[in-house]
Amino acid sequence: MASKKRQLKSWKVYAILDNGLLSRSSRLLEKFISLVESPVDAVQLRFSDFSSPGLYSLAAKMNTMAESRGIPLIINDRPEIALSLGASGVHLGKGDMPAGKARSLLGEGAIIGRTIREGDRIDAEDLAPADYLSIGPVFSTPMKPGLRPVRRSALGKLAKEAAKPLIAIGGVNRENVSRITSRGIKTVAFARYGIMGKDTVRKIRELREVMEGI
Repeated sequence: MASKKRQLKSWKVYAILDNGLLSRSSRLLEKFISLVESPVDAVQLRFSDFSSPGLYSLAAKMNTMAESRGIPLIINDRPEIALSLGASGVHLGKGDMPAGKARSLLGEGAIIGRTIREGDRIDAEDLAPADYLSIGPVFSTPMKPGLRPVRRSALGKLAKEAAKPLIAIGGVNRENVSRITSRGIKTVAFARYGIMGKDTVRKIRELREVMEGI
């Protein structure tokens, strides 16, 4: 995991596979294969219920596939699941386990991400153990209907002040991504773009081409 952690600063495109968007296990696996065959730097599994034997077994299979390709697999919300799978790390939301406790559980080699919101202090003590920060939504998205998009001025300020990688998420696509890269964002994540519909590999390749040009 340590070598993958060292690559964090070079990440450009981070994919999130949400089982709420693709409920059938066969579709989840099909889409995951497309993701790891595309030029993504990391994949996060945002599964609603790892207690389901089917979803846990699927996550284990996906972890093996990601490992074989050298792609970090990040588990959303559940550090204990990341530990049991031997995944590369965990992403923690605002109400999840503190990053320090997740670090104690997973060890120094694990990748730990934390969600922040506009107005959060990025030098806060509870963020220190995290390896990267995720901010959003940067555009309107049906995935987060109750949240207003981050102001561009605030995004630029965070990008300038963050001492660790800052990943922008929420409504990102090839057409609008330059509006946030112009504010200093170097890494983007998506849950719908590249997941919904067809041509996953092509769409992610096109997004990465834009990101590589910044």
